[in-house]
Amino acid sequence: MTSLHKISLAVFLVLFVFAVTFSYLTKSQFIKMPEKPWHMQPFIDEDSLTEEYISKYEQFDSRKLIGLFADSSRVTVAILVDAWGVPFDESLLAKDFEIFKDLPHKDFLRRRLANRTRHAEFAELRIPGDSTRPHDGVYLFGGDSLEYGRNLYIDSLGYGVRVFCQKCPDSVMAATLDSLLTAVAGDSASPVKNVAWTTQDSRDGDRAKLHATLRLIADVARRHPEARFIVQGTHRPILGDPKIRRESFAHWVPAVIF
Repeated sequence: MTSLHKISLAVFLVLFVFAVTFSYLTKSQFIKMPEKPWHMQPFIDEDSLTEEYISKYEQFDSRKLIGLFADSSRVTVAILVDAWGVPFDESLLAKDFEIFKDLPHKDFLRRRLANRTRHAEFAELRIPGDSTRPHDGVYLFGGDSLEYGRNLYIDSLGYGVRVFCQKCPDSVMAATLDSLLTAVAGDSASPVKNVAWTTQDSRDGDRAKLHATLRLIADVARRHPEARFIVQGTHRPILGDPKIRRESFAHWVPAVIF
């Protein structure tokens, strides 16, 4: 055996021993491999609704609610409430829905395939109809247009008019929505038939912020009975305290149709 072959064999044996040893150590307690950030870890056993939920609320699968409930005779307002999920405790969701008790509406549960706001926008906000029609929808967001690349895809969903407001709270965006609907209602020639708004104040899972946003939505809907409101969560809270995330179903969000 030549010296080169001996060197090659030695290197091979060293690498083989290293690979076997490293594999053993990583599976043992000697070396603990870093885990993914908690909000990127998979969801486990958190997807089956209780019998109480199933008996009390109608459920929808992947069908777009804007396609099922849009009314061509009036403006459709599709609102995605960030981090509004279905909690394990049914009484908590009942308190959410109670905010709309004085408005004519119906409550639903909506299955969400992915826990990402971008997915929710693609899944829920696309305006039904011919893709060749003029993009006359209006989209509202109180943050940066670059977040999730909204500047690149919102118009493809049918919203040719995009209103972005840097660091604007939901109260400012609700007032903007109110003004827009007032203008549309006062202009019989207005081409606007679809308006969308993605909220953001409640994205950290704070229920007080969530209720504040839901009350803003209720106030706007109360002032505009001429419009059809479709309100639903984006996904369960995933950006705040991990404990909060674990208190909601992985793939279910509330939905309210006015």
